Amino acid sequence: MSWSRAVTTPDEARAAIADPGDALDLRAAAALDRAWADLGFEPAAPGELARPVDVGLADLAATRRLGERLAGELRPGDLVVLSGPLGAGKTSLTQGLAAGLGTSGTVTSPTFVLARAHRGPLPLLHVDAYRLRGAGARALDLADLDLEDALEDGVVVVEWGEGLVEQLSPSVLTVELSRPDDGDRPGRTARVRARGPRWSHRTEVTAP
Repeated sequence: MSWSRAVTTPDEARAAIADPGDALDLRAAAALDRAWADLGFEPAAPGELARPVDVGLADLAATRRLGERLAGELRPGDLVVLSGPLGAGKTSLTQGLAAGLGTSGTVTSPTFVLARAHRGPLPLLHVDAYRLRGAGARALDLADLDLEDALEDGVVVVEWGEGLVEQLSPSVLTVELSRPDDGDRPGRTARVRARGPRWSHRTEVTAP
């Protein structure tokens, strides 16, 4: 993953946290202990720890650019779950993903139709689970959308999908978006978590 930065010791991790460069997460081939946990590291794949780096997004254009960056790493079968409050930029991020994947059609929030399919070299199924979540939905309520079939040859992006769709794949890319409590202030923050064997970075991380 081009967005990860490898660290080998807690001291190196502290320096990377202070100055992460353009990394979206920090990776370490290590077992979780108190030193790593205190720095915010979590298990990401067997034998591998990861810590997301908060990424500042000045505006929705920057949010779309982040989506384009993430799209460069996506493959058929990838499940992307977006979370965050209303107006945090989930649909803008999906627009960036779609642009990066080269899909056709205008990407808008599918709140009332639940899902929209976009054709392209790597097909994208864009799902908005907001209404299902508001109705107390469970994962089974998404069965009619055939998400497993869509994952066979494309990418599935689910807004408001946290806690509903993660069981569809052993590997999940989640993006948590936040915005200032004061809605009049610009700027957003993204936190990217890539978990599971699909997103393992161990071959490029030197064990301590």
